[in-house]
Amino acid sequence: MKVEIRSFTEEMIPEAGNLLAQRHKRNRVSLTLLPARFEDPAVATKAVEALWQKKFNNGYAAFRDGKMIAYLIGDFVNQPWARCGYVYLPGSALAEGEDIATIQDLYALLGEDWVKKGIFSHGLYISAADSHIIDALFSLGFGKERVDGLMDLRTLVTPEIELPSDITIRRAGTGDNDHLGSLSHIIMSSLVNAPYWHPTVPEDWEELREGWAELADEKDWTVWMALENNDEVLGTIAFHPEEEGDAEMLVSPRTTTFTVAATKPEARGRGISTALTWHGLSQARKDGFEICYTDWISPNLLASRFWPRFGLINVAYRLSKRIDPMIAWTRGT
Repeated sequence: MKVEIRSFTEEMIPEAGNLLAQRHKRNRVSLTLLPARFEDPAVATKAVEALWQKKFNNGYAAFRDGKMIAYLIGDFVNQPWARCGYVYLPGSALAEGEDIATIQDLYALLGEDWVKKGIFSHGLYISAADSHIIDALFSLGFGKERVDGLMDLRTLVTPEIELPSDITIRRAGTGDNDHLGSLSHIIMSSLVNAPYWHPTVPEDWEELREGWAELADEKDWTVWMALENNDEVLGTIAFHPEEEGDAEMLVSPRTTTFTVAATKPEARGRGISTALTWHGLSQARKDGFEICYTDWISPNLLASRFWPRFGLINVAYRLSKRIDPMIAWTRGT
């Protein structure tokens, strides 16, 4: 039976939720740390609905004999570096046994909508378990840009770490604002260099420094600092509880995350980042957290070679594609 593709509408949300629940159940066979709740079609339907409520949504669904076999829902945002279209984790599913060409066809339509709007940066979040979908998108010119990882704190075994005698680790608090703010440029500096070359506009630098500095006063954050001679800050890692939102398909109960972690380049190679990370993970487990989540940019070689050492398992990827903006004026009539 021929596949029919239609524009996605609100009435299709329950069918898409059923497909998403089936996809998530298959994903959990190999990725057991994923939360179980999204296997429930009612929960998965809420995730699709949350995406469809975004302001700049659009999407397509494929049907065979009147039954939905695949869907793709996108959203776009204006970032300082580009207009970016995204398909988030709840935004796609392909029925078991269906041809991956269907996802390619859906993206061709969604991507065309984006390009017509001047959206030339495309990102699709795909479960690491769906290797056939990843291969299908690689064939369309996508590549891996971001990795999402999970680790089980319940089975955490913390090694003995010996720090240099002049290095101490302590929790940050009020008064440590300048310490944390002084580290705000490190990740940005890594991303702007080879082999990622990702720009951060100068107007954002001060806001970024202020954001890091304010972490010292955030009650929900547990921020650890490594200091030399109890005075000069060399590195930090910051943890906070992750909320179970309707569309947060990687978040289980009692999940903590670290999204802020940096060590000064001149202090690397002394075991400081390793000690900070193990210290923070160990304390998170003592505090009752069961799962740890984080993500990193895969072309950031320091991060992509460092974080997997702690047992983080790849559970999802952001696949990205850049469209040459010349397409806006070179198509002819």
